[in-house]
Amino acid sequence: MREVNTKHVFPQDPNKTYGLMELMKGTKPTVGLQPDDMVFTWPHLLIRELVLFAIVVAGLLVAAFLFDAPLEEIANPNHPPNPAKAPWYFLGLQELVSYSAFVGGVLIPTLIVIGLMLIPFIDRKKIGIGKWFAKERALANGLFLTFLLVMGALIILGTYFRGANWSFVVPWE
Repeated sequence: MREVNTKHVFPQDPNKTYGLMELMKGTKPTVGLQPDDMVFTWPHLLIRELVLFAIVVAGLLVAAFLFDAPLEEIANPNHPPNPAKAPWYFLGLQELVSYSAFVGGVLIPTLIVIGLMLIPFIDRKKIGIGKWFAKERALANGLFLTFLLVMGALIILGTYFRGANWSFVVPWE
């Protein structure tokens, strides 16, 4: 067997931190040959997703035919409703703005957006990733749960406990 001269093909360079260890002729060895425990995405996964999608769409169509949308009367600009409420997903923000325009409309939303943008830079721990409620991530999960509970409470407060002129009312009276 003829030896290959690698000095011209792969010259030594003192600035390189890597190098070719050996050059040999022949077949490569088989490494880790074992049966794969995998299935193809098509048709196995996509067929199941398509069936589930069809079931969800059929359920939504049945619900749309059985239940009417809770629409009010046609809008009249001469007699606007009192109070004019935002959609439910903005009622928490509308409730905050009712206390202070700057704090509820500028300061708190800005702090929330900045906090969301900083999450990848602050929470860099690898431990607990992939677990639903890891004890190592109790602070992050607790902060998120607190945010959800406060926003849910503000939405419920704005939906059911606000009446004319945005005053407090009791919904069962």
